[in-house]
Amino acid sequence: MRWTNYFIHPGDNRYYVFSFKEKSHSDMYLDALSHKSIPFEHSVDDELEYGAKYLFGVPRTHFSEALRENNLLHAKIRSPFIPSRILRWTILIITGTFLALAILGAMSHKAYGQYVGDNDNWELAVQTRLITPLQIVGAEPQEFSTDGLSAIWIPKIGQEFGVRMQYRLNKNWTLGTGVLWYRKNYSVEINYFNDTLAITTSDTIHLLRSVGYKIPFMAETRVPLGLGYFVTSAVGLGLELMPSDAFVNGSTSGDYGERDYEVYLGRFRWVSIPLMAELGIEKEPKKDVPGWYIGLFWSRALGNSIWIEQVVNANNYRVVGKGFLNSTASGIELRILLK
Repeated sequence: MRWTNYFIHPGDNRYYVFSFKEKSHSDMYLDALSHKSIPFEHSVDDELEYGAKYLFGVPRTHFSEALRENNLLHAKIRSPFIPSRILRWTILIITGTFLALAILGAMSHKAYGQYVGDNDNWELAVQTRLITPLQIVGAEPQEFSTDGLSAIWIPKIGQEFGVRMQYRLNKNWTLGTGVLWYRKNYSVEINYFNDTLAITTSDTIHLLRSVGYKIPFMAETRVPLGLGYFVTSAVGLGLELMPSDAFVNGSTSGDYGERDYEVYLGRFRWVSIPLMAELGIEKEPKKDVPGWYIGLFWSRALGNSIWIEQVVNANNYRVVGKGFLNSTASGIELRILLK
């Protein structure tokens, strides 16, 4: 099974092959290549696996241009990330509502007061997070090896931004939800060793970015310290959505000739369910004075949620490695609390 619709020509590694299942998509790609003056050869193969019978052979020297047109085409024809129109609009409305409340609350206590009226049980928080990969909580580099190909995926510092709405059940307990946008960053070290061919290579992808959204459902309790300060602890589950896969490629030449290397990261399921925990200190907001919260957070999806793949192509070999990536995220969080 191929994760992408292109691959090195099995009989001539000077060419990449792009494949399509639908004739209409094939015609669109043909027009795009012709418009950009990208050289290609076109054929139809009814026996190709997975039914992708419309084929385009593009010289390696024009691979980057052809790949760009391929990605633009798929951006036009792919189905929506959330097929249900009602669900798409529901998520959009909820996200827009939270963002609007955050802006209004930050700019005008009066405007926010018109929304919540005299009900002091509702609290709004604007939050930002710094994802710090710490091995002690499970966010360690991971190595994947197969057929002489090894890849080390190294998590780097990432970011999260969002808003949270909380309802205070009583003095010490709240229930909350919201929306978080996140960006996780990785570097990948790719090494290949083949004793038969006397080959040893090493390449590095310095940055691969993955973005997505989280919708947390948290239960929080707190212990008073006095003077309006509290120690808080929260646990819960969430929904995590990754709109698209991530892909980075590169090429190099050296003692062993030219070679290409690629890494992929994508969602294993449309929606994953992370277990989430938080611990911190907060200063309670007053009627006219915002409060603040600073603390630590941790989350990890239940089961496998992220697949990865690394590929090395050269004149006389092609090696592919696959695996599932650890989804642990942890770090420092800061919130502005509005009453």
